[in-house]
This record gives sequence, structure tokens and C-alpha cells, in this order.
Amino acid sequence: MPNDRSGGANPGRRHVIPLPCVRVTMSGQDFPVPNPVETAAFRSALRAIVGSVSIVASGQGPDRRGLTVTAAVSLCVEPPMVLACINRSAEAHDVILRTGAFSWNVLAADQVQLAERFAAIDGSKGASRFSPAEWDERVTGVPVLRQSVCSFDCRLQNSVEVATHTIMIGAVVGQNHNQSKVPLIYSSGRFGRMEYFESVG
Repeated sequence: MPNDRSGGANPGRRHVIPLPCVRVTMSGQDFPVPNPVETAAFRSALRAIVGSVSIVASGQGPDRRGLTVTAAVSLCVEPPMVLACINRSAEAHDVILRTGAFSWNVLAADQVQLAERFAAIDGSKGASRFSPAEWDERVTGVPVLRQSVCSFDCRLQNSVEVATHTIMIGAVVGQNHNQSKVPLIYSSGRFGRMEYFESVG
């Protein structure tokens, strides 16, 4: 997925995992570091993975920032928590750490234009990406997409730096869910939509 890399204090706990890492600070266990695979081959293999397309957003007013991601997932149900992997060069990265909040917005199949806008394909940056007709606010005050498949309003609980990215872990304090929406997916450099099979008896 094309990632926007355009370019505070962290209210949550923060761990740093250097690369290559020999110790994972959250578990306190040591792990051997194998020889990594070749970067181009790894990137090529990742393109074959089918991913849900989302926008992670943060900030308020003129400080709103967001980017298109495929690396965002649920973490646990009790308590409700999610995580998103954000490139440290992305505009939204420091805003999330500074404000201590972010939203995870899962896009629908009819929102390709939004995915491309927040991936900087049209050259847009910053708060200009946010149209007032498309975005709302819930508990934390960060932008939440109205017509997404589902959106989660999160308070930042923890952040873990790994190489070029930071894993943002958030507690869900608000959500939207439009059950009629079909998710947007991304694989092999192309957008697509989900197709469901009839159950086989």
C-alpha cells in the first residue's frame, strides 16, 4: 500500500526496540537475531497479502493529520484495544504521540478516492485532506470518518518503536459501524472489494 511519509511528548508508555533487536523490552526475554531476508524479495512477497485499507487520523482543527494504512488490526476484545503501525516520517506520527489519541477508520469499497488522497497520491497534505462533510468527532476529539465500514476512536495507551515505524496501541473509547458497507481491500498494487462465498454444507 502506498504510504504517506510526509512530515511531543507521549502520554503513554514508550518502548524502543533497536534493529537488529536482541531483547524485547515488553517481555524481558532475549531472542536470537537471524539473518534477515533480502528487502526487495520481502517487499515483493508482502504485495501478495490481501489487506484491509484504513485511514489513521489524529489532531484537531488545522493540526489534523492522517494517512492510509493496511497495517492496523484489533489487539484484544476485553478491554477493547487496537494497534496501528505508523511510519515515523508520516505527518500523523508525532501528532498521535502529542495528542495521545487517534482514530482507525476502515474504508468501504466506494472510498478509493479517500484512500488515494490520504496516501498523498493527489499531492494533498495536512488538514486539507479532511472534508468537513466526511469527518466527525466523538470522544477524544480526533477526526472520525462518518461513512466508513467501521471507525474506532482511541486513546493512546502505549507506543513501541521498531526500526522505521512505531506501533501505536490504543484503547477504544468510541466507535461507528455501518453494517451495509462492503470493505475496501488492497493487494498486488490494486484496490478491490470483498466477495463472499456461499457456505458449503
